[in-house]
Amino acid sequence: MRYCETYTECTGQRFFESGLLPKIRVGRLAQAAGIMKMKIHQNMVKFCLTLFIMLGIATHIYAHTGLKESTPAADSRVQAVPSQIELIFIGPVRLIKLDVVGDSEPQVTFSPASEPESVYRIPAAGLVNGEYEVAWAAIGADGHTMADSFRFVVDLSAASSAP
Repeated sequence: MRYCETYTECTGQRFFESGLLPKIRVGRLAQAAGIMKMKIHQNMVKFCLTLFIMLGIATHIYAHTGLKESTPAADSRVQAVPSQIELIFIGPVRLIKLDVVGDSEPQVTFSPASEPESVYRIPAAGLVNGEYEVAWAAIGADGHTMADSFRFVVDLSAASSAP
């Protein structure tokens, strides 16, 4: 095993011009440097993982509150005329728009909500056989506006042909 005569010889840096440092084993110095690099790398990996987990949790907490379910359900075929449209959201939202467009002119009276709620039941009269699209918009707790739509079909003939 080779020994260093000076600090400069072992590290390549000029620390003391005099060269009066004690002899250091080259193998141990390299080993110590490798261990130090490995520990720094492990700590950086731990830090990055912690950061990603915290960002993931924060993103999940502040995610927009979307529509959980509806009645009639999206893409469903109902055999009876629904008397109301029910929207159930994941959390409280302020419903600001609801349009029902279809083959007939449905009588849907909607006025924007003043207080956030999780469940909205909107009376719907005048629905007949045909396909309908329900378009809605709501403001979530974080202040962002969300909008989406879904379709359903009223098929009264399927109810009369059922055994």
